[in-house]
Amino acid sequence: MILHQAPDDKLATEFFHRDYHDRGMLKWGGFYLSDHTSALAKMHAAEQVEQARPQQPLPEISRELAAAWHAQQPVHLQLNILDDDQVLTTVDGIVAGVNEDQIVLQLASDRFRYLALAEIRWVAWA
Repeated sequence: MILHQAPDDKLATEFFHRDYHDRGMLKWGGFYLSDHTSALAKMHAAEQVEQARPQQPLPEISRELAAAWHAQQPVHLQLNILDDDQVLTTVDGIVAGVNEDQIVLQLASDRFRYLALAEIRWVAWA
């Protein structure tokens, strides 16, 4: 049995003309839906504004941070810094070190952030 071989361009043209039914944008719906829902989830999470906590005394902040540092437990900080929407900034991470009146916080992205103790409004173990 000998198969008849058509040139590649002709074969492709016949396939798309006779056999392939383009569903248009429907084929991208699954990708869009997944990306869209994850973007919406991030947007709604960002919209949830944390209420301003009472200013903790500096000795209490220092004690909590030192205890979290020794235990290597994550902390949740509310800072005395307002973001663009006039909302108090929050930071989550692990206390990686202390330098005089500053702490070094390791963020989830493995980056480090230096914070002065005076910038911290409230601290709790996460």
